[in-house]
Amino acid sequence: MPVRWTVRLHSPKAARHATPAQLHGLACALFEGAGADHTSQHKPFSTSPLLAADPRRGIAELCIGWLDDRTHPPLDVLVGHRIRLGSQFFTVVHADPQPAPYEALLSAPAARRAELTFLSPTLFTRSGRWIPLPDPELVYQSLLRRWNQYAPAPIAETVVKELLDAVVLTAHDILSQPVALPRGNRVGFTGQATLALLGGTSPEAAAAFSALTRFAAVAGVGAQTTHGLGYVRTALTDRTPPSRPGSVSATNPGEGPADG
Repeated sequence: MPVRWTVRLHSPKAARHATPAQLHGLACALFEGAGADHTSQHKPFSTSPLLAADPRRGIAELCIGWLDDRTHPPLDVLVGHRIRLGSQFFTVVHADPQPAPYEALLSAPAARRAELTFLSPTLFTRSGRWIPLPDPELVYQSLLRRWNQYAPAPIAETVVKELLDAVVLTAHDILSQPVALPRGNRVGFTGQATLALLGGTSPEAAAAFSALTRFAAVAGVGAQTTHGLGYVRTALTDRTPPSRPGSVSATNPGEGPADG
C-alpha cells in the first residue's frame, strides 16, 4: 500500500547537497537492489531532496514514497545500517512509516480547495515544451497517471474528465528553477499554488480531487519524482469555490457579466 517513509540519517560530517542522480541511485538501491532494471520509465516510488534537519551535526532526512498497493517494503530494517548517497555516507537512525492506503485516501473528508507548496523543482512538459508553471490540469494528470498505475482500481473516466474540467489555479507565488539532470538541463519551478474546484462540481469529483491532493505528498508531482523533484507539501480547505466563467452569483445576482 502507499506509504511515506521519513528516514533520518546521521553522518560524522556536515550533510551536503545531493544531486538528482545520487538521490535516484539511492532510491533504486533501497527498493530494487542490485541487478534490477534501473532504467525503467515507471517506478513505484518517489524521493525528496536531502533535507538538512541539522546539517552542522550531520543530521539529514529523506522522505521516500512507495506507491504499489501489492507490497510494503520494510525500510525500518535499515535502522543502524550505513548507506551511501554519492560520496557521502550516512547511518540510518530512524525510519518512520506513514501509511496512506488508496481506500483511506478516497474515503477521507472531501475538500474543494488545495494549497500546494512545491519544495523542490517541479517539471512539466506539453507538446515537447517545458512548462515551468503549476498548471492545474498538468498537476492532476500527473497524479492520476501514477494513481491509476498502482491503485487496485482506477478512478472512473467520467470523474477524471469532470475533475480536469473543474480544477483551476486561483493563486500562485512561484519561482522558475533550472535543474541539471543526466540527460541535460531542465527548467521547473518552486513555490506555492492554490488550486480549487469550480462551484457545482460533484461530490465524486471533489473526493477524487482531495484523494489525489493527499496522494501528492507520497507520489510527488510532475516528472523525475524518483530523482528528488516534485516534492510537495499539501493542505486541503473547503472555502467557497470560485464561480464558473459566465455564471451569476447567487448572493449578488446583479453582478453577472453584461450582455454585448
